[in-house]
Amino acid sequence: MIRTDRDPPELADPDRSDPANRDLAQLADRDLPELVDLDELDALDELDDGGDPDLPAGGTGAAVTIDHNDGQVANVFYGGLHQYIQRVRDYHELSTEYVRDRLAGFVDPGYRTGAGDRLTAETAVARMRRDGGVILVGGPGTGRYTAALRLLHGTGLRLREIRPTFDPARGEQLTIAELPVAPGYAYLLELPEHAPHIQYGFARDIGAYCDSLARRGSAIAVTVTGTTWEQLGAVRDGPVLQVAAPPADLVLGRRLRQLRPELALDWLADQPQIAELLVDASPAEAVRLAQLAADVLTTQPGPAGPPVTAESDAGRQLVEALVSAYHNWEVELTAWFHHHPDPRHRAFLVAAAALEGAPAGRVLGAAEALDARLAGADAPPAGLGHAGVRTLVEAVDAYLDDGHTVRYRRARYAEAVLDFVITDRADTFQRELWRWVSELPLPGGQRRGPVDRGLATRSAELVLNTALRRRAPEILSQVAPAWSRRAGLRGALVHVLGIAALSPEIGAAVRQQLYRWAQGSSSPAVLIAVAEVCGGEFADFYVEQAMVRLGHLARHDIAEVDEAMLTALAALWRRPALRQQVLLRLAYWLADDQPRRAALAAVALELLGRPEQPRVADGPAHGPADQPAGPQTLVRQPDRVLAELVAAAPVVQDDIGVALGRALDVRQLPGSVEALLHRWFDDAAADPGLVDALTHVLGRTVTAGPAAARRVARLRALLTDWPATDDPARQAELRRHLVDQLRRADPIAARPRSAPLLSSPLSSAAEEL
Repeated sequence: MIRTDRDPPELADPDRSDPANRDLAQLADRDLPELVDLDELDALDELDDGGDPDLPAGGTGAAVTIDHNDGQVANVFYGGLHQYIQRVRDYHELSTEYVRDRLAGFVDPGYRTGAGDRLTAETAVARMRRDGGVILVGGPGTGRYTAALRLLHGTGLRLREIRPTFDPARGEQLTIAELPVAPGYAYLLELPEHAPHIQYGFARDIGAYCDSLARRGSAIAVTVTGTTWEQLGAVRDGPVLQVAAPPADLVLGRRLRQLRPELALDWLADQPQIAELLVDASPAEAVRLAQLAADVLTTQPGPAGPPVTAESDAGRQLVEALVSAYHNWEVELTAWFHHHPDPRHRAFLVAAAALEGAPAGRVLGAAEALDARLAGADAPPAGLGHAGVRTLVEAVDAYLDDGHTVRYRRARYAEAVLDFVITDRADTFQRELWRWVSELPLPGGQRRGPVDRGLATRSAELVLNTALRRRAPEILSQVAPAWSRRAGLRGALVHVLGIAALSPEIGAAVRQQLYRWAQGSSSPAVLIAVAEVCGGEFADFYVEQAMVRLGHLARHDIAEVDEAMLTALAALWRRPALRQQVLLRLAYWLADDQPRRAALAAVALELLGRPEQPRVADGPAHGPADQPAGPQTLVRQPDRVLAELVAAAPVVQDDIGVALGRALDVRQLPGSVEALLHRWFDDAAADPGLVDALTHVLGRTVTAGPAAARRVARLRALLTDWPATDDPARQAELRRHLVDQLRRADPIAARPRSAPLLSSPLSSAAEEL
C-alpha cells in the first residue's frame, strides 16, 4: 500500500538513495511498478478527479456541440496522437501551412470602427501598420481569430504568437509590461476570456504599447470578446475594431469548395432545410455544416456515380443526412433507444462508438465488460443464448467491413452516440463510462494483465477527442489516476495531457489542473505523470509554467517523484532554447526557504552540469613516419552549467550568483553545491576563458544580501578544501585570484579604514571594487 503518513526524512539521511550519484541515463525512461489495485484507491480517485469548481463544465450539459473554430475554418481531428501534437504545434507556432489552411476558407467579415465606419481587410491592414496594432472585438464564433490572422498575414511581417508568461493558477494577471517589442514582427495575442486574469488598465494602456510597436516597424492584433472588453473598461476610440460575422451561406460555400473542390455543392445553401439551419448560424456553425457534408459524402456507400445535385437521389440523401448529423442524430438515437431496451444492445452501441474501426471481437468483449459493470455482480455471463456479433452489428445500424471491423454507416455517428448517452444519463454513469474506457486496453478487463498498446492509443484518442470536442477537461481527470498507475498507459496519458494543455479548447483549464495536481495530489503516480508532462512538449511553449509545476513536485518528499522531476529537468536541459529559463528557475529554487526544493535544485544543478566524457584533441593521430605514435590527448569538457553561464546574459549570471549566496547563508551547505563549485574551480583552472564568468558569479554571491562576511568565509573554506588538480601552480594562482576578488566584493572589507564601520576581519586591505 502507499504510505501517506510517512515521516519526511532529513535531507542528509544516509539511507536515502542520492540522485546526485546517478547518471542522466539511469534517471530516464523509468517504469512505475504497480502500486495497488485500482479498487483500493477509490479515495485517491475522489481527491484527484475533475470536480474542482474552477474547471469549466462547458461540455457535459450540451446536447449539440461544434468543432473548435473561430469563425472561418474548421480544425480537423486526425488519427494518431502525433497528428494532434502537430495540430497544437502549428496553432502556437503559426506555421506557414497552418495559416494558409486557415485563410483558404476565409470570408472577409468586414470591420467596423467605433464611429460605425465599415473597413475592408486591406484598409484595416493599412490602419494596423500605421497605428502599430488593432484590437478585434467580437463574440464567440464570429471569426475574430481568423480575421486577426488575415490582417497579420497582410502586413508581410514575420508572424509570432504571444504566449504570456503569467500563470492564472497562481493568481497572476496579464500585464502590458510582459508584451514583446521586437522590431519586424506581426504579433497575435488572444486575451483570456476571464477578465480577472487581465490587469485592470490593460485596455487603457494598449494604445501606448501599439505606438511603441509602430515606431519599431511591428504590429499586433489582439482578439477579445465583447464581454471581456467591457469588463476591462473598454476604450472605444483608438485601434479598436468590431468584427462583424460574415454571412453563413458564404462561409458554407467557401468551405465546401475547399473541402470538396471536385464537386459543385454551392446548391446546398439554397435548399430549404439547409437555409433554415443557416438563418441563425454563426460562421463556426457554417464551417461545421460544411465539414459534416464532406463526411456524409465520404460515408455514403456505393461506387462513384453521377454528380451530386439537388435533383438527384444522392443529393436528397445528402440533405437529409446532413440535417440529422447537424443535430447530432438526436431524433434517430431517441427512437433507437425507445425500440431497443435490451442492455446488451445498448452496451454494444456504446462500445462500437468508443472503438469504431476495431475488430468485432474486441468490440463485443468491451460491450460485455460495460454491460457487466453497469449491471453489477449479479449479471449473468454472456453465452450462446445471447445475441452474437452479427446480430448486434445489425441492431445498432452498423456493418462489418472487409477486415471484420465494426463501423457505423452514418457520419459522426460514433461521436453522436457518446454525446447522447453522456447527456442523457446521471453523473454516476459518466464516471463508470470513463472508468470502463480506462480499462479498455487491458485484455478481458484484467487490471494486472498486459496492456494492449494499440487499444491504449485508441482509448487515448477517444478521451482526447471527446474532451476537446465537448470542452470537458474533467474527462481527463477521471482517467488520469488509473492510467498513471500503469506503466503501459502512463505514456498515452502524458501525451493526452500535454496536447490538451496546449489546445485552444481546454488548454487553460488543463494547465490549472496540472498545477493543482502538482501542488496537492496524494497519488505518487499522478505526480510522476505531471513531471513527465512538464518535461515534454508542454515546456516548449510554457516553460515557466512547467518549471513552476516541477517546483511544487519537489516538495512532496517522494523518491520516485524526485527522480521523475530530475528526469524532466534533464529533458528540458537537452533543448538549448530552454536552458537559461531552466537555470533561472533552479536559481530561484536554490534560494527558496523550502529546504526540499532548495536541496533538489542543488542536486539538479550538479547533475545537469556534469560534463560529457573527455574527447580526443584535434590533430594527427600519429607522429612522423620515423617516430612511433604517441598517446592521444584527452581534452577536458567543462561543466555544462558553467559553460551555459559563460554564454548567458548578465541577469542570468547575477541571479545564479545571488541564489548561490543565499544557499551559502544556510547552516549546512548541500554537498551537491560543494561538488558543483569545486567542479567550476577545476574548469576555470583548466580554461582561463571561464575565469571572468566564474568571478562575476562569485562576486554576486558575496553581495547577495546581508552577512556578506559569512558568505566570503564559506567560499574561502570551499577554496581551501578544493581538491588538488593536475596543475598545482595554476590552481594556487586561481585560488589567490578568487580570494582577492571575494575580498574586493565584500562591501565591508572594501570600505576605507577611516569609515565609521569596522573593516571585515577577513580582509587584509581595503580596496574599492
